[in-house]
Amino acid sequence: MRKQILLGTTALMVGSIVAPGFAAAEEQPLRLEVRGYINEFIGVGDVEDSTTTNYGNTNIFSDGEVHFRGETALDNGLTFGVQIELESSNLGGALIDENYAYISGDFGKVVVGSENLATYNTFWGVTAPAVGTPINSGWITVFVPIPSGFGSAGTFRSPVLSTNIDVGNDSNSISYYSPRFAGFQFTGGFAPSAGGGPSNTVANEDTTYHNAWGLGFNFSNDFNGVSLGLAAAYNRGSVDSTREAAGAEDFDQLKVGASVGFAGFTIAGSYANQMEGMTNAANTTTNEGRAFDVGASYSTGPWGASVTYFDGEQEDNIANTADDETQSFVGAVSYAVGPGITASLSVLYGKFEEEGGAEGEATVGVVGMAISF
Repeated sequence: MRKQILLGTTALMVGSIVAPGFAAAEEQPLRLEVRGYINEFIGVGDVEDSTTTNYGNTNIFSDGEVHFRGETALDNGLTFGVQIELESSNLGGALIDENYAYISGDFGKVVVGSENLATYNTFWGVTAPAVGTPINSGWITVFVPIPSGFGSAGTFRSPVLSTNIDVGNDSNSISYYSPRFAGFQFTGGFAPSAGGGPSNTVANEDTTYHNAWGLGFNFSNDFNGVSLGLAAAYNRGSVDSTREAAGAEDFDQLKVGASVGFAGFTIAGSYANQMEGMTNAANTTTNEGRAFDVGASYSTGPWGASVTYFDGEQEDNIANTADDETQSFVGAVSYAVGPGITASLSVLYGKFEEEGGAEGEATVGVVGMAISF
């Protein structure tokens, strides 16, 4: 019954908005186009682990998505669109990744569905550039072994692996993107459930982080051949009663970044601080921590080159005064073979240090091919 009421309410709201342009929608229905990408990276190098595990020195990383997306413009000036992303492999346990709908117009853009908050999607432009293997993400774990116990409080979109932290992973949410004013854009978002992936159920406030929200802004403009980018965001969410009883508090996150471009060069860096992290139910582990990256790139014609450094840490085991730590560096060159096809060669160094003393370390040469379609 609740679902029927919600669907009926949504239909009335949409109907009231699009009524003036409904005839145009019938004449020009939304059509989907197929887009996407595939990445293939082969790494060979020296891989070491401080435990008894013997890792091979060669690895192949394969990743890709097929995107079904489309939009239609109505006579009343509104644009409606959808995007559904199909994973090319089932490594993450789900075949469908992000899927959402949006409406845009002079007022800006509203996105509803399984998608990261707007404060996440508008931040990538100010992280350190990398033309080959990225290190401000979970990719480093493909070539560098994670020590046992490392990141037990979670690593994906947490400060031990990235400056672009978020309230969850493609949680069902609603986000707003303002129109751009003199280079400035303001963003906001809300997710009923936080800390996990999509959920079509009402958040259980006894066991689930909930009522997560984020506010941010970004700036992008050119000044006499010099491009400048800025972004900042703050996210916060409420702790559930189970964790609160164990001593946990509401989580909050802050991130800032800046980039400057001129004559083919781009220099950028970003910083994130998860001041109060998300914990497990017993409040014995937390992903509270901080991260930063810095780097530079240069492009000329089809060629590109970059150097990037990332440093991250998080508390993990609350009873242990040490932290889990990550340091990584990559130098890369790339060549645009053709439209949507880029080959790259990267030299990657990465090291994980688990708070208990275990380590994973690797120096790897990585040949990559990134194809978008």
